[in-house]
Amino acid sequence: MTRRIVTVLLGAALITALGAPAAQAGPATGIPAADRAFVDVSVATVWTSPASPRERDRDAVGSPADPAAWLTSMTAADRRELTTASRTQTQVLYGAPVQVLERRDGWARVVVPGQPSGKDERGYPGWTPSAQLDDGAAFAGLASALPEGTVDDVATTWLYRDEARTDRLREVSIGTRLPVLAGGGEAVELALPDGGTAWADAAHVRVGDAPAPTGEDLVRTARLFLDRPYLWGGRSGFAPDCSGLTGLVHAVHGITIGRDAADQATAGRAVPRDQLRPGDLLFWGSPGTHVAIYAGDGTMIEAFDAATPVRHTPVRFDATFSGARRYLPDTR
Repeated sequence: MTRRIVTVLLGAALITALGAPAAQAGPATGIPAADRAFVDVSVATVWTSPASPRERDRDAVGSPADPAAWLTSMTAADRRELTTASRTQTQVLYGAPVQVLERRDGWARVVVPGQPSGKDERGYPGWTPSAQLDDGAAFAGLASALPEGTVDDVATTWLYRDEARTDRLREVSIGTRLPVLAGGGEAVELALPDGGTAWADAAHVRVGDAPAPTGEDLVRTARLFLDRPYLWGGRSGFAPDCSGLTGLVHAVHGITIGRDAADQATAGRAVPRDQLRPGDLLFWGSPGTHVAIYAGDGTMIEAFDAATPVRHTPVRFDATFSGARRYLPDTR
């Protein structure tokens, strides 16, 4: 893409975004512009309530957020307590849209349209700090007018302030999607929700739509999460939970599935145990309290619990195994 083409698109996108009426829906989200916001931190954690974060969670609720520091600061017991107290609900990646339903005392009650849920037909619900969101008026137009760059083939990568990639801005997760302003060499320039720009390693950013994946493609992406810590409500390359792992793996390849294991277990197509293929989802409990991705040869990749990093392990066909589902076409 040449700089001249980018400039024309940028100008058109800014005019569209800044001149749009308040009731106009956001790009591909169905969110009224008056209620739309974009995540403006590396990863926004969606909490059960504004009272859910603990003192030790300050790296997760700040702006900027530091998901890597937050994870490092917690013991396995700290992460387990997120589960037992059901403090966290999900996470939303940098630049992703949310619908704001309410603002109160520095917090926003949101739904996440890109994460379908039986809890709310509009998307996954919860609370996130208002400071982690930006109205992204110009960003919305860019997202409609410019090619999309998706972080791929790496669990996390850095964004930089300069094309030479010497001045780090923030670390972002696989699956992060941002409009591409320029590229063609070893780096790509990306638009940010706050109106700024940043550069990323071109090898870590896929430009344009994802090609139709195979099951092996899903497994290859799942392997990028191996040895990452488990995080209840996690849905990023920093640390996922079980359904956060399987949902994000599919999302990277352009497939939207339910956020929770229970939702993932009731869609797609049922697969008999003797017909499993790589990329199929495996479930335990009913309608699905745990999920993993089948990796072939009787093995799976799963985010198991707070004491266990994401692992490649034999499939457990025990009494709690409740079946498998496939979200790829039969030809894949």
